[in-house]
Amino acid sequence: MIKFLLQRPIAVLMAFTACFILGLATYFSLPVSLLPDIAIPEITVQVAGENRSARELENTIVKPIRLQLMQLSGLRDIKSEARDGSGIIRLSFDFGTNTELAFIEVNEKIDAAMNYLPRDAERPRVVKASATDIPVFCLNLTLRSDKGGEQDEEAFLNLSEFAETVIKRRIEQLPEVAMVDMTGQVGRELQIVPDRAMMEMAGITQEDIEMALTANNIEPGSMTVRDGYYEYNIKFSTLLRTEEDVRNIYLRKGGRIFQLKDLSKISIIPEKSAGASLSAGKRAVTLAVIKQADENMDNMKEALQETMDYFAGIYPDIEFSISRNQTELLDYTISNLKQNLSLGFVFICIVAVLFLGDVKSPAVIGLSMVVSLVISLLFFYLFNMSLNIISLSGLILALGMMIDSSIVVTENIAQYRARGETLERACDLGTTEVITPMLSSTLTTIAVFVPLVFMSGIAGAIFYDQAFAVTVGLMVSYFTGIGLLPVLYKLVYMHGNRGWLAKQWGHDSGNNRLRAWYDKGIDFVFRHKRSNVLALVLTIPLCVFCFYQIPTSRMPEIDQNELIMRVEWNENIHLDENRARVEALCNQVDSLGAEHTAYIGRQQFLLNRDKELSATEAEVYFRTSDPKEIDPLQKRISKWIKQNYPTAVVAFSPPETVFEKLFVTGEADVVAELYARNKALAPKADSIRLIEQGIADATGLNPSGVAFDNQLNIAVDQEKLL
Repeated sequence: MIKFLLQRPIAVLMAFTACFILGLATYFSLPVSLLPDIAIPEITVQVAGENRSARELENTIVKPIRLQLMQLSGLRDIKSEARDGSGIIRLSFDFGTNTELAFIEVNEKIDAAMNYLPRDAERPRVVKASATDIPVFCLNLTLRSDKGGEQDEEAFLNLSEFAETVIKRRIEQLPEVAMVDMTGQVGRELQIVPDRAMMEMAGITQEDIEMALTANNIEPGSMTVRDGYYEYNIKFSTLLRTEEDVRNIYLRKGGRIFQLKDLSKISIIPEKSAGASLSAGKRAVTLAVIKQADENMDNMKEALQETMDYFAGIYPDIEFSISRNQTELLDYTISNLKQNLSLGFVFICIVAVLFLGDVKSPAVIGLSMVVSLVISLLFFYLFNMSLNIISLSGLILALGMMIDSSIVVTENIAQYRARGETLERACDLGTTEVITPMLSSTLTTIAVFVPLVFMSGIAGAIFYDQAFAVTVGLMVSYFTGIGLLPVLYKLVYMHGNRGWLAKQWGHDSGNNRLRAWYDKGIDFVFRHKRSNVLALVLTIPLCVFCFYQIPTSRMPEIDQNELIMRVEWNENIHLDENRARVEALCNQVDSLGAEHTAYIGRQQFLLNRDKELSATEAEVYFRTSDPKEIDPLQKRISKWIKQNYPTAVVAFSPPETVFEKLFVTGEADVVAELYARNKALAPKADSIRLIEQGIADATGLNPSGVAFDNQLNIAVDQEKLL
C-alpha cells in the first residue's frame, strides 16, 4: 500500500489538502463554549402565595405538590423550602434522565395536585435547569441624567417601555440569541385624583365616577348582521386604552354633563414596584442575554456589539453597560488553551530539530502534525462537538502523543537510507515495517481514555469530549503518519538538498554522548546493587506518607475576580429602605475600585431557578480588576454590615457560570440542619442565634445564619367580640 501511495504523490497530496481545507472551513463554524452542552437533571418548582405565612403555604400548597412529585420516575432527591409569600421545590433526577420528558411529567403532576390546592392559589411555575439557560452577560440600560426627580421617573417609564418593545425584540431577532430575560422594568399606572370641591359643587360622588369608569370599560362582543347577499360582523369596543380615553369620559348628573378631566386630575405614574435593579448606583433595566446552544460565541459578541453601538449612537441619553460577562472567562480560557497548543507545537519542533540533527525531518513532522490537527476539527464538526476547555485540553494532551507516530516513521526511514537503500525504497520499507507497531501503540493509548466515556454522572458527560478529542487526534495522526508523511519525506529529500534545508549537525555524536551517559549510569547501578535496592525500598514508605499528606479537595482552587453577595437585612423594612442600604454599602466599596450591580427585592426574570428575593433581601454583584482584591473586598463588606446592621445575614458565593452550575464550587463546606424535639414546633430564634455565636467563637468563622421575620399576631377574643 505504501508503495502505491509513493508512486502517486499528487493524488495523496490533493486528498490530504482537500481534507485540510474542509477542516479549516469547519473551524470557523464550530460552536465555541466554556463547557460541553450538558442537560443538568434538575427541575425547580416555584410556588407563589401572596399574604400567606410560611407554615400556611407549606401545609396548603407546598406539601400537596411535594407528595405528588414524589411519585416521579427517576427522582433522586427532592427538597422544599417555604417562606412568607413564596416557596420552592427542587427536584434532582438520576443523570441520564430525559429532562424534556421529566419536565412534562412534573407539569402533569402539578396539574393533578391543583385539585387539592386552595381555589385562589396560582399555578406553580416549573423551570428546567440547563447549562445553556445561564445568561452570557447582562446588558444594563440606565439614564445618563438620573437625579431621582419626577422628570426622571417619567423618563424611566419611557426607558422601560423602550427596552421591552425595541431593545429586547431587536436582540432576540439575532440568530445567535435564544432569548432575552428582563428585570427592573416599571409598568405604567393610571392615577385619578378627584377634585373634592368640584365634585361637591356638581353633586357627584366617588361612586358615580367608579360607575362611569366601569360603564365605559366594557366589551360587549360582536354580532352578525345579514343584509341581502352580504353579511357583516359588527364589533362594539369601548375599552379604555389610553389616558385620553379616560379624560374624555362623560358623566350626567342633575341634567348637566361633565367630563372626567373636569372633575379629577388624571396622570400616568409608575406602578408600585416589588423590586429594582441598580447599575453603578443608578436604577437600571437589565436584559439577560441567553445564547443559542449551537452558536459561536464570537459571532454573537460581534452581532450584539454592532446592535449596541447602533442604539448608543441613536439614543445618546441612554447608557449601555455590561455586567456578569461570561464571555471574558470563555475568551481567556479558550485563548489560553490555544496559546498552549501553539507553544506545545513550537517546542515539539524545537526538540525535534535538536535531536534529529537537521531541519528537513522536523519540517516534515511539523507539517504532518498541522495537517492532523486541522483534519481532527473536521471530525468535531461531523460529530457535533464544540470547542470547549475539555475538548481543547484533549487535543493538547494528544498533541504530545501525535508526534510519536511521525518520529517513528521518520527515524525508521532514515535507518533504511543509512543501510544504502534508495529514497523511495527506504520510504516504503521504513513505513511498512512500523504500521502494525504504531497501530497497537495508538490503540493502547486510546484504551486508557475509552473508560472515561462510560463514567457515570456529569463527570462522564464532560470527559466524553476529552476522550473523543484524544481518540480522533491519535487516529488521524496515525493515518497521516502512514499516508502523508512518507510522501512528504520523499518529496522533501528529493528536492531539498541545497540551501539551509541541507544543513546537518552532530546528530551521531549527540546519540553517542547519550549512549555513553546511559552506559555509565547502568554500570554505577550494577556496582552498587544493595545501596540502590535499599534506597528504592526506603522511598516506598516515604511515598505512602506523602500520599496521605497531600491535601484533597473536590475541585482545584480557582482565582475569581467576581463576587456575589446576598444579604437578608433580617428586619421588616420596605423596598426604599433596602435600596438606601445597598447604595450606602456600594458607596463604601467604591474606594476599592470595584464595579457593582444590584438586584433589590423581587425580580422579574422568567428563568430564575433560585428562590425569589423578598423585599428585605438584595443580591449585589462585584467585579474587581485583580483576583487578589476579592478577599479584602469581602472582609470590608462583612465588617461594614456587622457594624451597622449586626442582625443581617450575609452570604458570599462565586457568580453563576456554566462551570459553577455543574461543579458547585461555592457550596458550603458544612450545612447544619436543626430540628426541635417537638416536630410541630420550629426551633426558637434565640436558641439558633446562640448556636451560631458558639460556632463563631469556637472556629473563628462566622456562619451564614438564619433570617427571622418579626410579625404581629392578633388573637381575637370571640366572646368579647360578640
